[in-house]
Amino acid sequence: MSYHSAAALLIFGLVYGIILAGSKSPRKLDRPAAALIGAVLMVLTGVLTKHEAQEAISLSTLSLLFGMMIVIHYATQAGLLDRAAHAFLARCHTAWQLLVAVCLASGLLSALFVNDTICLLMTPLLLTITHRAKLRPEPYLIALATSSNVGSVMTLTGNPQNMLIGQSSHWTWAQYALRMVPVGLLCLLLNGLIVAAVYRKHIPAGSLPQSSEPPAHNHLHRKLAMRTLITLTGLLAAFALGMPMDLAALTAAIVILVLANRNPEHAFAAVDWALLLFFAGLFVVVAGVTRTESHWITQVIPAIIEHTGSIGQLTRFSAATIAGGNLFSNVPFVMLLRNWIVDLPHAPLLWLALAASATFSGNLTLLGSVANLIVAEKARDNCNLSFMEFLKVGVPTTVITTMAAVIMLSAYVHLGIVK
Repeated sequence: MSYHSAAALLIFGLVYGIILAGSKSPRKLDRPAAALIGAVLMVLTGVLTKHEAQEAISLSTLSLLFGMMIVIHYATQAGLLDRAAHAFLARCHTAWQLLVAVCLASGLLSALFVNDTICLLMTPLLLTITHRAKLRPEPYLIALATSSNVGSVMTLTGNPQNMLIGQSSHWTWAQYALRMVPVGLLCLLLNGLIVAAVYRKHIPAGSLPQSSEPPAHNHLHRKLAMRTLITLTGLLAAFALGMPMDLAALTAAIVILVLANRNPEHAFAAVDWALLLFFAGLFVVVAGVTRTESHWITQVIPAIIEHTGSIGQLTRFSAATIAGGNLFSNVPFVMLLRNWIVDLPHAPLLWLALAASATFSGNLTLLGSVANLIVAEKARDNCNLSFMEFLKVGVPTTVITTMAAVIMLSAYVHLGIVK
C-alpha cells in the first residue's frame, strides 16, 4: 500500500469515526468539523493538490442546496408550511385518520420542501395534538419521520442525496418525478400500513376529543405567502421544463429576496451553512479516497451491478446501498458511488435504484437520517423516542419499501420505461 493510499484511508476512517460517534466524538467535534478536518488533511498529506480539492467541490450542488434553503425559509416565515400541515391534520376526527394524515402530509410535503424541514415543523404540532387527545405520541412521531423519508424519494429536491443524484445523473426533475412518484406513493402506503400494524393496539377507536383541534401556531402573512407561492410555482415550472436545478433554485432565491421586501440578513442567517460546509468537505474527502482506492472499488462495483435489470441484481445493489448508507451515512455513500455509476450502461436505472435504497436506508434505525434525529430531539422533553422503539418500524419498513421499489423498477425495465 502506497503512502497516499494509506493516508487517504486513515483520513477517511478518522472523518467517519467522528461522524458515527456523534455527540460522543472526541473534542466535541460535529459532522461539519469532521468533514473540514478531513478535507484539509487530504491536501496537507498530498493525497490531493489544492487545485484537485477545489475541483472536487460541486458548486452546482451547493448552489441548489443554498437556493432551496432561501426559498424554504420564506415559505416557513410566511406560515405556508405550517398552514399546509394544519390543513391536513385539522380534518382528522379519529386517531386512525390522524395517522393517515400524518403519513400523507409528511410524505407529500417532504417531496417539495425537503424532509428535514417538514420534520422540524410538524413535530411540535404533533406533540400538541397527541397530548390534547391523550394519544400515545410514538406511533405518530415514527410515522412522521419514516413517511418524510419515504416521501422525499419522489423528487430530486426531496432530500440532500437526491440533490446529489440530480446533479450527477442525466435525469431532469420532471423525468425523475414521473417515474418515482408512483414508487413513493406505493411505499408511503406500505409504510403507513406497517406503522398501523406495529401500533394497532395503541391507536384507539372512536372520535378524538373536540379540544384536540390545534390552534393556529403561526399567523399566515398573506402578502409574503402570495409572493412565496408565486416563486414556488415558478420554481416547480422551471424544474418541470428541464432548467438546470441549481440555476432554477438560485433564480428563485433571488426572486423571493426581492419580492419579500424584508431584510435579507434573516434569510441568510437561516441558511444551514454548517450543512454546506459538511458537503464541501465531504466532496474533498471522497475525492481523495476515490483517487487512491479506485482500483478495488472498480472491482467490487461490477459484481454488484452486472445484469442490473433483473430483480436479483437490483436487490443486491439495493442491499449494498442500505448497508453502505447506514455504515457511512447515505449522503457520503452516494458521493462515493456517483463517480462510477455515471458511465455505466445501466446508469439511468442505477440512479433510480440508488435514490430509492439510499433514501429508504434512512428508515432502518433512529440514527439513519437527520430527519429521524430531528424528530427525536424535538420530542425529547415530551416523549423519549428510543433506538429500539424506532427499530420496531424501521426494520420492516426499510425491507418492504426497498423490495417494493426494486419490483417496480424491474417492471419499468421490462416495460421499456427505464433502460
